[in-house]
Amino acid sequence: MKESIWLLTFEYAGIAKAGGLGEVPANQAKSLVDHFDFTVFIPSHGQISRLKLNKDITKLSLICKGFFNPEDVGLDFRSGEYEISYYQMQLDGVNFILISGENEFTSSFLGDNIVYNPDTFNGKLALFSIGIRYYMSQIIKKSPERLPKLLHLHDYHSVIPSICMKQVLFKNKIYIPSIITIHLLTWPRHSIEFIKACGVNSSPIEIFLKEGYKSLTIEEIFRLCEKSEEVKLKRISKPSLEMIGAVISDLVISVSENYLKNEVIPNLGGDLIEFKSDFVWNGCDWDYEKMYNGVVEDLGDEISEFYGEGSNLNFSREALREYLLTYKIGNLNESPLINSKKVLNTINEISNGNPFIKNGRIRAFKESGPLALTTGRISKQKGFDLILESIPKIIEVIPNAKFLFLLLPNEYNIEEIKTYAEYVKKFPNNIRIIFGVAKDIFNLAHISADVYCAISRWEPFGIIALEAMASKLPVIATKVGGLQESVIDVRKYPENGTGILIEKDNTFQLINALISIFKMQKISSKQPLKNHYTDLDNYIESIPDHKIVEILKSNPYIYEKLQSNCIDRVENNFRWNIVSQKLRILYESLTE
Repeated sequence: MKESIWLLTFEYAGIAKAGGLGEVPANQAKSLVDHFDFTVFIPSHGQISRLKLNKDITKLSLICKGFFNPEDVGLDFRSGEYEISYYQMQLDGVNFILISGENEFTSSFLGDNIVYNPDTFNGKLALFSIGIRYYMSQIIKKSPERLPKLLHLHDYHSVIPSICMKQVLFKNKIYIPSIITIHLLTWPRHSIEFIKACGVNSSPIEIFLKEGYKSLTIEEIFRLCEKSEEVKLKRISKPSLEMIGAVISDLVISVSENYLKNEVIPNLGGDLIEFKSDFVWNGCDWDYEKMYNGVVEDLGDEISEFYGEGSNLNFSREALREYLLTYKIGNLNESPLINSKKVLNTINEISNGNPFIKNGRIRAFKESGPLALTTGRISKQKGFDLILESIPKIIEVIPNAKFLFLLLPNEYNIEEIKTYAEYVKKFPNNIRIIFGVAKDIFNLAHISADVYCAISRWEPFGIIALEAMASKLPVIATKVGGLQESVIDVRKYPENGTGILIEKDNTFQLINALISIFKMQKISSKQPLKNHYTDLDNYIESIPDHKIVEILKSNPYIYEKLQSNCIDRVENNFRWNIVSQKLRILYESLTE
């Protein structure tokens, strides 16, 4: 019989997600579902009606009722009676309990389809926690055999709900170990009063410390955390929810060794958690052949029509790139998905008179050219501004260079959206930005581009780099977090390199790296060189990175080697079924 594990998360691919976090619990559970019986607890995020269209969903005969004042968690809402309902379903062999709003007041929080809407999030967190507490109490009362062997928390959003669970368990003299995965530190700090407004009381829970197990109240846990170096040295008034989650858990996991040692342990308690910390890499199951064949199947007729009869089209990367840049980005089948009216209003405002940036159809380029791709949610973390700042210097050397940004905006990034738009207006021959989930061209862009930019200022892991490499796309990445563990610098390791690693916030290195890879690709593609270069040796000497120059002198077609290395790197090290085996071992160590 498989051991039962409960997952607490605010994101799960196929249910609701705002970024890469949702991919991790989904793929880990999918990889290990033959070994463990998973149940995922997640807010409904307004997805019940959508899920009912394709899934068998059962409404449980539980209703949690009470009174909630949103002002207690910092929201400007009137207080009201909450009614929390529970829905059960399965997806890929994994069980789900969706915590939902039964009345309008509760649905305004739990049913908000924007996962982290700043206007409702604290209410969503509070009611999710209260709902979790009630569910646990009912399970113990009616079906204690259904209790799990292990709790797995994902990021800080699960910390308060887990404390609610642990308090109910402690009251009933039951101990269940827990793991927390820290995907990204965001430093949420709340008072004890806030936490209590989310359903936590002053009863103790059992926690695992270096000296053994102790029973501590939330007040005592706060005092313990306040003694840590992170709080004392930074003179912070209160510990983060992430620190509290790490301290109360039996095992603390992060997604890369670098992030664990340099960020998680030092900032979440040091000695309080170092003895019970480990890391489990994220993974990627993208398959280049499936992506390529899918693009040809979905768009092949349109591509053939674009090139015309008798064009002897072979659907090469260069041909796909030209089609993408000079036609398809201007002829999307549907507008990319954005749920936020506030974001859409901003995009519509800046799109007025600017045909090069909008949610939906934009003006295609007049010509093709070497293409750098970048994707992801808008955040200072991701360093998109550094790419934009580097473009003027790059196009001095490569005038026809193209930069395609496929970005996910949210309510926190209104000013960044406006700033990015100004760059597009200034360089309409080189930059295009599409906001939202552009399903039409997402895979096409990955198999058409020449280089991918993953230049985050901090990055716990960076699944985007794996996705790029799985698409045979060399990566320029910063030497931060997990990026420096997944991307191999070709300058140090020419035989198995997958890209170039640069220092964070270093536009000089980014410019040189982009120019170098663009020129590497041109040599490899055997395109005619510019007239003022008389031979290949002179063209190679024009590359700004001297280590790349030396490599190209030995192997002018190293770019092709980079592409094959990228595929091999993911296939041999980062498939989900490979990386999840370590998690399986950690699960078993706590459930045996």
